[in-house]
Amino acid sequence: MHKTNYINDILLYIEKYLTTEIDPNSISKCHFISLSQLYRDFYAYTGHSVKEYIRKRRISNVCEKIKCSDIPLAVIADESGCQTQQAFNKLFKSIVGMTPLEYKESDSYFYFYPSSRNEISIAVKVGTEYIPECITTRFYDSCLIGIEDKAVAAQGDIKGRIFGRNGKQIGNRFCYEVMTEKEGTANSGTYATCTVNYNEKDINDGWNYLYNIWLSSSMFEQAEEGYFEEYIFQNGKPRKLKLYLPVKKRKAEQYITIISVPEMTFVITRGQGYNAERKASEKVMTYLQEHNPLLIRNAQRFYVCAYDNVCECGIECGDGFKLPNNCGLEIMRIPAGQYAILPDDRLGDIRMGAAKIDLWLVNNAIPHENTPVFALYETLNGKYDNEHILMKLYKRLKI
Repeated sequence: MHKTNYINDILLYIEKYLTTEIDPNSISKCHFISLSQLYRDFYAYTGHSVKEYIRKRRISNVCEKIKCSDIPLAVIADESGCQTQQAFNKLFKSIVGMTPLEYKESDSYFYFYPSSRNEISIAVKVGTEYIPECITTRFYDSCLIGIEDKAVAAQGDIKGRIFGRNGKQIGNRFCYEVMTEKEGTANSGTYATCTVNYNEKDINDGWNYLYNIWLSSSMFEQAEEGYFEEYIFQNGKPRKLKLYLPVKKRKAEQYITIISVPEMTFVITRGQGYNAERKASEKVMTYLQEHNPLLIRNAQRFYVCAYDNVCECGIECGDGFKLPNNCGLEIMRIPAGQYAILPDDRLGDIRMGAAKIDLWLVNNAIPHENTPVFALYETLNGKYDNEHILMKLYKRLKI
């Protein structure tokens, strides 16, 4: 059986029998593989060990009972499968970060999103990789398309391993950095890696999957080191790329909080189809740069909302902001009220976080508006790098 299919079967099995004893050894025998192979495949495709995944899914369901029922904690602990109340409290705190009683009395909500393998197309491996000492050469070109091929070809006859990544653009010249192996001590690090065919579509799909999909649902977060890719040659030509994303174990799980939010006003526009977000954001920025550059300079919150084949993008403008007719932009007011809010530190595809919030609301039977989840990006100290941007996802409730 294809690995994608059998991992999906295991995930469905775990969901079905979460309240009973689940034996990984029995699962491996049912699929005619060794236990070690099961552990490797499950980890590669989900980013979690089998036992850790089961524990977190069980605690996630326990959290729903604690928040949304009058069942005594002693009964919930007994139903969790733990042998004693003390064992339950210890497990709960190790995953959620607080005791069951503290969690019940807090305004935070823990939810461990169940993995779905229906969208898997790429296997991801997490582990220690050894990267050699390298010489970095920067290649500049006015055209971004094909810059990697030109940069690698400019190196001539290359010996040893070769890596690459996007560099810093200077003016209208794009940059690609080529890193060639030299003698020296190899450096080790923890990376999430996957291998893709050497063509633009597969490379873009690979990075999108690795960063926006796999990382969002794994137990890892991006480490400070930069990403890069390694060229795999055949007959002197690059045939595949191995993508390297530096990762570290996530310090804390994500929490959904319900809070009261005041009215907010944004100037927005919409994009549709391929690169919808980019089209919409560029349209807003181009107009404001020409007609109201001060608004951009002072902006602290940016709005993004994706639904169907459409993406809305905007900048907070305040109540008094006016637009001329037929300018292609509009004023949108987000009403005051109660919102479920999920912080997201990856600044990636908001649809993943939106699915988490929607499923969490359904599972907890919390009434909510039939409106899409939206994201707000808030800048810190006027800086726009990842370290100084906070992203939060919002869903309006009916309570």
